[in-house]
This record gives sequence, C-alpha cells and structure tokens, in this order.
Amino acid sequence: MLHRANSPKFSLDQEGQKLLDWPMCFHIIGGIARGLLYLHQDSRLRIIHRDLKASNILLDNSMNPKISDFGLAKAFGGDQSQVDGIFSMKSDVFSFGVILLEALSREKNRGFSHPDHHLNLLGHVSIKH
Repeated sequence: MLHRANSPKFSLDQEGQKLLDWPMCFHIIGGIARGLLYLHQDSRLRIIHRDLKASNILLDNSMNPKISDFGLAKAFGGDQSQVDGIFSMKSDVFSFGVILLEALSREKNRGFSHPDHHLNLLGHVSIKH
C-alpha cells in the first residue's frame, strides 16, 4: 500500500480505497527506482535504506513517489559496499523487487494466501517458475 501525504491511501490491490491503473503504477515504480538510484549512486553519501517497502513510499500531489522513513538507514562512503555485514545495496534492490512484484501481481507479500500452500507471495512465485 502506498500512502499519499494528508490524503487517502492508494493501493496496488483490491483492498485499497483507490486502485491505481497500470500507467500510474509504472510511473510510481519508475520514481521509486530513480529514488533508490539516487540513494545508492548519486547522493554525496551512499545510503542504504534497510526498510524499503510499499508503506514507506509517500506520494505527492502529482503522484510522484518519495521514499520515506529513514529510521534504519545507514550512510557510507568511499569503496564501502556493505554496512553491518548484512545489509548492502543488494538488500535494498531485493526489497525494491518485492515492491515491483507486489505491483505486478496486485497482491501483498505478507498476507498472501493460496489454497495449495502456505507460502508468501515470494515463495508462491518461486515455486511457479
């Protein structure tokens, strides 16, 4: 679910107050990708968000996405490629992939259910391919 500042919530699934159409989803996904690229490559310091998820994406009045909630973020510089030995730019890119999967499937990773198994959306997609 994406949040619009001081407005109703927008959703990529049927439970939301307003379902986003495909061109708008594409616009939002592209904006999130550009924001992540800025954090990882174009800003003065590299920033690993560490908590990238749909609920941490805010939408402005023009429906442009803004990455929010940097409470777990870590900044690093130079040739450093990871922080804390666990989190790296790769973990943010993985999280972006989850957001992308949720947008394309119109399902949430958490709370996903299927009659044939008890896997989340990621597990469901991995057994399908």
